[in-house]
Amino acid sequence: MEGTHASLRRKDSTYRRKTNTYAKNKSALQRTLDVFWVNHNFIRKHFTTEKVPAVAMNIIERPITWNDVLLMNTH
Repeated sequence: MEGTHASLRRKDSTYRRKTNTYAKNKSALQRTLDVFWVNHNFIRKHFTTEKVPAVAMNIIERPITWNDVLLMNTH
């Protein structure tokens, strides 16, 4: 868990800058956390296992791309 939090602080400017406008309300902060979560679990390969965590846990068959995310229908 500490590794995840350290990674979040390094990669998400919301946690580095206390005056960032994205962190001024809960819904905006939640959006940035959701993007980080999708990237961390479904898109990016973990550096030790060389697999996307969701693929390693058999949640999905293959990693998704940002293009896949942007083309998803949210309705």
